[in-house]
Amino acid sequence: MAVYGYDRTSTKEQHLDRGILEIKRFCHERRMELTDIFTDQQTGRNFERPEYLFLRKRIQPGDTLILTEIDRFGRNKAEILKELQYFEERHVRVMILEIPTTLTDLSGIDDKFAKYVVEMINRLLIELYAIDAEKEVETKKKRQAEGYAAKRLRGEWDDIAAIVRASTRSVLVFLRLRLFR
Repeated sequence: MAVYGYDRTSTKEQHLDRGILEIKRFCHERRMELTDIFTDQQTGRNFERPEYLFLRKRIQPGDTLILTEIDRFGRNKAEILKELQYFEERHVRVMILEIPTTLTDLSGIDDKFAKYVVEMINRLLIELYAIDAEKEVETKKKRQAEGYAAKRLRGEWDDIAAIVRASTRSVLVFLRLRLFR
């Protein structure tokens, strides 16, 4: 039974170090042999990420997947829940370091009702964290739009289309100069 880690950042400018170190530290403290860590540096709005898709194909029933945080897994609640359901159906244990109840091994619980309660709590917490991850994206978009509007009101922001056109013209001029020397 293999143990895999997965971490993601939205851009290449962001660093994966923190998540990788957290996963390695967790495995070391728990004496778990970490098989591999997969990482992507692209949007969390969907799961069309090359390393994640490779991990998805590689992971087998009985394996464990360690995530640091829900928002490092994804930013779309419905997609997050769908992906977690995929792993559950394939009997892959998912441990989310920011949600301590997911770190509890339920296989040793004999009382099926106690096990149901812990599973319900896990699902509830995961759903709450997934809602928060998606809300962060919406809040960021809203704040950006408000910031752009405020800049326009202050006269500090030209029409965005004009900026894009000017940038495109600059790139075309640059390319012409480089290509036709």
